[in-house]
Amino acid sequence: MIFRSRFRLNCIAAALALSTLGACGYAGDEDQVRVTVIEDGDARINPIGNRLNFASSTMRAAIAKGLVGLDEEGRVVPALAARWIVTDDGLSYIFRLFDAKWDDGRQITAERVARLLNQRLSELRNSRLRYDVTAVDEVVSMTGRVIEIKLNAPHPNFLQLLAQPEMGLFRSGHGAGPMRLLDEENGIKLGQFEQLSQDDEETEEQDDRWVSLRSEPAAIAIARYRAGSAQIVLNGKYHHLPLVGAADISSGDLRLDPVAGLFGLRFMRAEGFWTVPANREILSMAINRPALLTSFPGVSAWQSRLKIIPEALDVEGVNTYPDWASMTMEDRIAFARNHVSRWKESEGPVAPLIIALPDAAGARILFKRIQSDLRRVGLDARKVSNSEAADVELLDEIAPYDSAPWFLKQFTCVKTTVCLNDADAKIAEADAATNLQIKARLYAEVETLLVDHYNFIPIAVPIRWSLARQNQRGFAVNSRGWHPLNPLVGIPIS
Repeated sequence: MIFRSRFRLNCIAAALALSTLGACGYAGDEDQVRVTVIEDGDARINPIGNRLNFASSTMRAAIAKGLVGLDEEGRVVPALAARWIVTDDGLSYIFRLFDAKWDDGRQITAERVARLLNQRLSELRNSRLRYDVTAVDEVVSMTGRVIEIKLNAPHPNFLQLLAQPEMGLFRSGHGAGPMRLLDEENGIKLGQFEQLSQDDEETEEQDDRWVSLRSEPAAIAIARYRAGSAQIVLNGKYHHLPLVGAADISSGDLRLDPVAGLFGLRFMRAEGFWTVPANREILSMAINRPALLTSFPGVSAWQSRLKIIPEALDVEGVNTYPDWASMTMEDRIAFARNHVSRWKESEGPVAPLIIALPDAAGARILFKRIQSDLRRVGLDARKVSNSEAADVELLDEIAPYDSAPWFLKQFTCVKTTVCLNDADAKIAEADAATNLQIKARLYAEVETLLVDHYNFIPIAVPIRWSLARQNQRGFAVNSRGWHPLNPLVGIPIS
């Protein structure tokens, strides 16, 4: 009853927001696009810093190019760098820069870019990219328009790392496009970047193309789209999905990105029953993933997961699936029930598993499913908010690049006390290896260790969705879950 009443409250909130916005419908010009980003927490948009929310990352990518960037299909494309080469050993990347200027008219030089990159890489050692920026040994300028980045060890996905929005460069607060800030009094408004000379005075804007960017809670963002006062909504997650259904959004407008990443339960502490890996394995066996995923209508393509690293990154000949992967659901339940019964007979009652989840309708659906599955095998669960102490938390992250170590490093002793020192040591060994085949096999061995340790219970691939009409210019679903602003109004990145 509590779940149903809260769900109705969310729906009412969305309806109230919709009625408030109903008179603000926007008849849309394809050169003028309004974008709303869903943010559950701090909704402020600030492109400066190391820990950017999605809206801030989106703005930074629009006004501060890196050497390369991502287009609307998630592909790496030139940005500040016109072209590049990689040495045969994979340890050196050499970039030739475009002849371009910062937004104050100053010339972009290799010397300044190298200095800014070194500074930025140092700053990002305290960010979500910290594990990968340490691969850079040094950045040096070679001529006026050529820089070289030297690595400590080969990084096959290094260009994808450089394309992340955090790698966009500011010089004394000035970026280099592809867009520029027009106004921020009534929300963020971004337009065409102009190549000024230092002596030019800014003239009255001639280009009518612009994008407005705002961030707000899911119910308001969805209502704004439904009312026609936003053409695109970004950064939707699984727990927002019931609000899309409540708002009666056209199914064709719900755009799901085929992202890779981690969606499951990460143990943050282990007490009593849960201190034993074989008991944590029971949690993984008990969850009926297909039934859980079908509880979310409109996302029939949502895929369940039993392992940590996506199959596309697997090493041939190494099987990292759990031993029970081929068992039927009925057999798994019977095995788990017997295991729990034997434990209780010898050790006594088992305290409910405490799960930290967002306070949202979709999270309550997820919890009720997991709780029901646990009860079928003689266990129970209790839900708390993300700010409260819990045994497990829901890990819902998309991978920024196609990198096996990114997946593994979410379960090191830096991330959780329920960790495995042997796995951490082998990750360090793999990071230092210069042979790519040896590196890949070591990472596969780490996954086997972590699968058997069960400090993470995979459930599915992450869900990332947007709202956009099928004919929206410059928008495409993609495996990165990234949607830059400049293509929406036909502004090239370089």
